Amino acid sequence: MIDNDRLKHIFEVAKLMKEKAEIVGLDKEEMFTLGMLHDIGYEFGENNDHNFVGFQILVKQNYKYAKEVLYHGKPNSEYQSPALDLLNFADMHIDKSGHYVSYEQRLNDIKSRRGENSNAYINSQKIIEELQKKEITKQNQSQ
Repeated sequence: MIDNDRLKHIFEVAKLMKEKAEIVGLDKEEMFTLGMLHDIGYEFGENNDHNFVGFQILVKQNYKYAKEVLYHGKPNSEYQSPALDLLNFADMHIDKSGHYVSYEQRLNDIKSRRGENSNAYINSQKIIEELQKKEITKQNQSQ
């Protein structure tokens, strides 16, 4: 189920994606929509399978960015795209209550809720490491 905090997170991820879309050559409206849909699986699945549930829902609708929903938050993925990078960037900068935070603050938030040995925390660390090597972070810092 999607609670009020999750809704705040989703909306702020969508807004940040829209704001940063042109920096990486993506359509603002498409990226806003992707941000709004990235956690849809929470409404119909469990915490640990929300990506897959959301992916299944969006594939049935022939949604262009269904794979981004499936692979967001998953490090070292065989699937790569600028939209996935932007989604991970926004997801790692918006905390559970919808506030813009640094990578370090986001990791601390995840660690406090899930524990430092949790898959969510370990995967988030790896995603952030990957993002820091990519252009989106460098481009964002120059803005």
